[in-house]
Amino acid sequence: MHSTFDLSTSFASAEVNSFVVLAPSGKEFRSHAALRAVETFLKGCFPRLDFYANGDGLAFEGDYKVLPICGVADEDPMLVLPDRVLMRGIVAALKGFRPGHSPTLH
Repeated sequence: MHSTFDLSTSFASAEVNSFVVLAPSGKEFRSHAALRAVETFLKGCFPRLDFYANGDGLAFEGDYKVLPICGVADEDPMLVLPDRVLMRGIVAALKGFRPGHSPTLH
């Protein structure tokens, strides 16, 4: 099942709209195809946001980690952190996603 979350408020230019998604350990999560699949899945759920999946970092167990891209260090302005409800929505969507399987709602 594929659903879209309603983000009825529009994003101001100073709000975060891009996120890095860190994949947990395992080839099934960190392969090129798996990383592109999670980006596509999240873009379908949150069409006005951008996601960049990465599997090159330190290995970790558990679920995907989501980091908002708030800007570049030592450059102004830094973007406003996203609302906690939005972050929880992204995390909830990821809990139901496993590469190669149909997503489930949580």
